[in-house]
Amino acid sequence: MRPEDALGLPLDKALRRWTEAGLAIPAIRETADPKGARTDGTLRVVRVKEGEWVVARFYDGVPKRVNEA
Repeated sequence: MRPEDALGLPLDKALRRWTEAGLAIPAIRETADPKGARTDGTLRVVRVKEGEWVVARFYDGVPKRVNEA
């Protein structure tokens, strides 16, 4: 897997693919809208560079609940 392959993916999915390929987990840095940080939505990979991924929150419909059955 190349770092560019992670772009646009939800963070959890990108990390799963990354570790399945036997690669070390990069540092994760979250960026936020300058008007106000979102606290919900899906974290997606928006930038990759050596050893670091930048993620941002996107509204992808109804957010999943942690304890949802």
